[in-house]
Amino acid sequence: MKITYHAAQRFLERVIKQTTFTKSDITRSKQMLSKLLKDVVPHSFANSFALPGFEKDFFVIHKGNTIVTIIPKRG
Repeated sequence: MKITYHAAQRFLERVIKQTTFTKSDITRSKQMLSKLLKDVVPHSFANSFALPGFEKDFFVIHKGNTIVTIIPKRG
């Protein structure tokens, strides 16, 4: 799956709780997400699913074969 810059940034902000980061941090975040999501096969064109390794706390929003963002679960 492709990982957007926005999704990599949200991963750092929301999951890792990092408030400041560099372009290389974003690149490493994209690589980490690629490894986490390498075995994920979406069942629809646009939807969400639990972030592997963080299933209790975060959803991944995807469209097609691209990860768009990561959002926290509510409730």
